[in-house]
Amino acid sequence: MIRHHMIKKIIVGISGFVLLASSTGLAYKQADLDKLLTNKACSECDLSSAPLANKDLGKANLQGANLQGADLHNASLRMADMTGADLRKADLSMTIFEAADLFKADFRGAKLAGAVFDGAYLSETKFDEKPKGLKNTGKNLPTPAISIEPPKAAGPALDTKKAKLSKEDLLQKSLDDNRCIECDFSGMDLTGVKFKGAFLERSNFEGANLSGANFKNADLKGANFRNANLTDAYLKGADLYNANLSGANLTDANLKEAALDGAYLGGANFTGTIKEKPPLK
Repeated sequence: MIRHHMIKKIIVGISGFVLLASSTGLAYKQADLDKLLTNKACSECDLSSAPLANKDLGKANLQGANLQGADLHNASLRMADMTGADLRKADLSMTIFEAADLFKADFRGAKLAGAVFDGAYLSETKFDEKPKGLKNTGKNLPTPAISIEPPKAAGPALDTKKAKLSKEDLLQKSLDDNRCIECDFSGMDLTGVKFKGAFLERSNFEGANLSGANFKNADLKGANFRNANLTDAYLKGADLYNANLSGANLTDANLKEAALDGAYLGGANFTGTIKEKPPLK
């Protein structure tokens, strides 16, 4: 009878532990972990508490992934796409985030001792406080680099959905501010437009006429230039990480020192470009 009572208590205890683990959501899915390690891609995956210490996850696609409580210490996430990833309470000590896309990622409660964010895109990234030793050394890193909470009113990063500006007004404001995040310039005639050093992350230039445009040292991470006319465009030193240049006409464009890591270049015309045509990815 006593033995039966003890077994019952053990079963109840185990059931309670399983229920607690389930309720906290901190239990990664093995299938998701295997997918990430095999393909370096697992968007929207459950990787909470996953053992990823010392892993090379450079250029991995982890958009919207749940990495709460994950062990990522000393891991490399260089140039990874971690848009909207949940990294709360994760161990990120000595983790490398160089040139990673951390737009709207959540780092609250995470261990960040020794983590490296050089060149990372940190717009609307959430931190408890600015990590010690964080250096604004990225070529086009916005200032301020960190936003504890997303902006609640119109600010440097214009919310075009709320502003409801015409494309012409939007263009003028972006030229005045030298920045326009996620803005729509698709199909516009922007011949010779001067966006030198501008912050234009995720903006849409699809089908636009950008002949002779000046994008020197501009931040164009994730921008869409699909089927755009970029003949004679000046893109020296521009950051085109993860940009879409498919079908774009880059005849005689200057791409010297431009960052094209992760850019999609299928069908683009590089005839006469100052920089040798980059390999397709």
